[in-house]
Amino acid sequence: MGKETKNLMLEVSAGMVVFTAAAMAAALFIYPKGSVFAGLLLGMALALVMFLSMALVLEGSMRTEDPKVVQKRTMIGSVVRYLLLIVTLVVIILRFSDYINPVAAVIGVLGLKAGAFLQPVMHKIAGIWKKEA
Repeated sequence: MGKETKNLMLEVSAGMVVFTAAAMAAALFIYPKGSVFAGLLLGMALALVMFLSMALVLEGSMRTEDPKVVQKRTMIGSVVRYLLLIVTLVVIILRFSDYINPVAAVIGVLGLKAGAFLQPVMHKIAGIWKKEA
């Protein structure tokens, strides 16, 4: 992976962490249960793994010149990602719902979207830090 791609991944990941921290702060006032915090943290971890998977699939696809192979690789990658997410959520609901709040886990996974939206802000903050250093 190139330096720009790594920086982009760090910025999006930082956005996910910021989103999760904000969600945890909100949960502290709205529904302060340990299972909620565990769900948010698990959701953030799942979002980070999904994001890494997306980056690796896209990186590998960019090296391939055949459009059919690229389409097949990205489709398989996204189907596997979402099937694993669904299986994880079903296991949480059936086995661990006393310890991990499944709704909070889904909110944590939505941090992937929030991280993408927060990336430009994180990029500006990283630029400010680089100027100071």
